[in-house]
Amino acid sequence: MPCRNLYLETGEIQAYAIRRVNPFIGVLQVIETEGGRAISSNGVVWEIELRTERSGMWGSLNKQTKEAVYYRFGLWSAEEGLVNRPLAPHLDKGPLTKQCNTLIECIEERLPLAVLASLKPGDKPPSPEAKYWKSCLGANGVASQYRFPGARNLEQLVERRASSNIRKYWVNRDEDGSGVLERNGECIKVYKFPGFLICENWPNEEDISLVNIYIAWIAPSLLSLQHLDKTERDRLERHLNVQAVSVEHHWHLYPEAVDERKLTAARLQCRLQKTRL
Repeated sequence: MPCRNLYLETGEIQAYAIRRVNPFIGVLQVIETEGGRAISSNGVVWEIELRTERSGMWGSLNKQTKEAVYYRFGLWSAEEGLVNRPLAPHLDKGPLTKQCNTLIECIEERLPLAVLASLKPGDKPPSPEAKYWKSCLGANGVASQYRFPGARNLEQLVERRASSNIRKYWVNRDEDGSGVLERNGECIKVYKFPGFLICENWPNEEDISLVNIYIAWIAPSLLSLQHLDKTERDRLERHLNVQAVSVEHHWHLYPEAVDERKLTAARLQCRLQKTRL
C-alpha cells in the first residue's frame, strides 16, 4: 500500500507496506508514529515496538550518551488484545503504555467494523449519510428479514467499538474485492473488508458469538451477495433454517447454491411456517 501520512495530537503517523523479497514471502504492514511502530505480516497479529532511549552500555566510554532504540513491548490482536512482553527494570511503564495505546488506536482505525452504505460509481452519496450502524429496520423488522432478537446488544457492541469518534470513509471497490479510499487514494486489500458486512474479529468469545448468531440470522439475505466463495456460501446455507421464513424473499437472487438440498429444505420450512402465521 502507498505510504500514508496523518497528523494527530501525537504527531505524524505513517502507514506503509514493505515487500519481503528474495524470495518473496509477502508484505509487512507497518504503522509508525513518533513513539513507536506496529508491524504485522497478516494484518491480524501486530508486533508493538516502542521507541525509547537507551543509555550507553556499562563500562563503555560513552555511557552518558543516550540512544533512541525500538523496544519490543508486546503483541496485539483484536481477538486477544495486548499480550505484554516482560518489561526491563529500567523502563517506565506509564509513558510506554501511552505510546502503545496510541499505536493500537491507529491499528483499530484500519479495521473496518461494518458497511454503512453503498452506491454505484458516479452516484451522489445519500443525504443525510448514515450516522451509525443498524442491524435491522423498525421495531419488528420487515417481511424479508424480521428483527434480530439481539439487535440492541449487537448495535451497542458496534457503537462501543467505534467509539464516539466514529470514522466513516467512502471506498471505491474493484472487481477483485479490494478498494481505494476516496479521500487519499490508499489501497485496501480485500481481506480487510468484512465479508458478511460486519467485522468478525472481536475481543472476547461472547462478542464473537453474538456476531456469529447475527450472521446466521441474516444468512438468507447474505446469500444474495455476488462475490462469496463456495466456503462462505456453504457456511451461510447451513444456517438457512434459522430464519427460513425470509428465504422465499431472496432465493431467486442467489447466484448459485452449494447444496441445493439445504435450499429446498429451507424453502419447505418457510412455507410451513407461513401456514402457521
